[in-house]
Amino acid sequence: MSFYKNEIKVADREVKILNSKKIKFLVKENKVGMAQKILAALASKEMNIITMEINPPYISVKVEWEGIEWDEFKRWIKNEIKEILDITELDMMDSEKAAKELQIVINSMTDGIIAVNKQGNIEYYNSKASKLFNIEPKDKDTNINLIIPKEVYNPNVDIDDKANIEVSTMIRNKKVNLILNIKLIKNNLGIKMGALLIFKEMDDVRRLIQTISRPSMISFEDIIGESDSIKNTISLAKSVSVAEANIMILGESGTGKELFARAIHLNSRRGNGPFVAVNCSAVPDALLESEFFGYEKGAFTGANTGKQGLFELATGGSIFLDEIGELPIHLQAKILRAIQERQIRRIGGTKEILIDVRIISATHRNLSAMVSEKTFREDLYYRLNVIPVNIPPLRERKDDISILAKYFTKLLGESADKPRLKITEDALERLQEYSWPGNIRELQNVMERAVIFAEDSIDVKHLLIANKFDSYETEKIIYNEENIEFPVNLPEIIKAVEYNHIIKARKQFNSSREIAKALNISHTTVIKRIKEHEDCK
Repeated sequence: MSFYKNEIKVADREVKILNSKKIKFLVKENKVGMAQKILAALASKEMNIITMEINPPYISVKVEWEGIEWDEFKRWIKNEIKEILDITELDMMDSEKAAKELQIVINSMTDGIIAVNKQGNIEYYNSKASKLFNIEPKDKDTNINLIIPKEVYNPNVDIDDKANIEVSTMIRNKKVNLILNIKLIKNNLGIKMGALLIFKEMDDVRRLIQTISRPSMISFEDIIGESDSIKNTISLAKSVSVAEANIMILGESGTGKELFARAIHLNSRRGNGPFVAVNCSAVPDALLESEFFGYEKGAFTGANTGKQGLFELATGGSIFLDEIGELPIHLQAKILRAIQERQIRRIGGTKEILIDVRIISATHRNLSAMVSEKTFREDLYYRLNVIPVNIPPLRERKDDISILAKYFTKLLGESADKPRLKITEDALERLQEYSWPGNIRELQNVMERAVIFAEDSIDVKHLLIANKFDSYETEKIIYNEENIEFPVNLPEIIKAVEYNHIIKARKQFNSSREIAKALNISHTTVIKRIKEHEDCK
């Protein structure tokens, strides 16, 4: 009788030291029976073969032998089997390496994972599951129902996957609140062989919702205002949100078009799906098509992997195309095709990809005038403008100015550690007198600055509303270079002159790209300068 212990072979009271090796052979791929040849050669030298792995053109073995040096072995086996091209000594078998890597990946997951066999006995668990349920190594092969109640998972009954099961119970004297997903493991015949139980702590789910999903979880109740005009707009948006028709939101910059878009999405049947927002004016021309439609690997230099476009990402939900009037004419045709055919093709791709999205678009421009001027496609205009929703500017809803100012005072005051901060009646009256060309965004900026400077209450002196800019006209800064009196604020002069030119160009051209071309600057610079002006009013 003989047996092996570590690297020592005990036989008839003789102790022999064995060399343990893990070896990878590179063989001629087209040769048949190489595994048998290698096994026969190793057996002829009375080598103990522990495991063998075949992954053509490689064959790996773990063997134990006595009294043979590595270099001697390599010369012998190459001479014995001519089809062996190369021999490498391994630190770890491929299967061991893969198992180790998988273990590291699973243990690094934030979800708890327990794998059970078809009888429900625990075969594997990760570190998160160990922490959640106080599982120890001795619990391996223990039945899962000693930890998880049968009403949650019964290995003798459950034959289908389960998703998002809420579990709130006592497990091993520990109160747990979890979301459970169960994935059954089946063989090629569809017979259940086990299951994978995936747990997520409820607190983690809540944090995930708050930090990631919250931006798209804006409801109509979050829209502030009591004026008839905003109430009528909310009522219209609510009624059309349940339909599947495309919606176009019209309104000046800063009126809250994206807020309405998110509320419409959440109130629709697609509310649980993705909400993908894109500012058409902020994406450079060269990247627009790849952003919207994605691209395949190798489509262009630097495309080392493929990428989904925004329409693909929005499938099952809504895509919000803000500042749709800024789209170049050549891309408008491709957007129209995507709407009509409900499918897209990635750059460099050959197959059509089905999409299921609702399009909500927005603009502050007069698109019907752009259609007449041939700068916006008429067919796309009618496809997008199925249901128009007009958001009134702040100057047409004066009753809401005080409500919004008080809201921003409270919200911004709390974030600035001034929870008791108030706003005076005089300050509210001053806000009412202003025409707010930048609308709610401008009001928020004014209130944010006021919160910084105020101590106990916001007064008129804290409202930094520039008087040099009227609601619709920019003060002309005129100077004579021969009669300059120093000191001067040169950056401000440059900004004012730059802005005056942009304003003049806006009267002649319809899009930021046309303005940029006329002024020989980038369209993003145009947008940035306009926004800077609106923010500092």
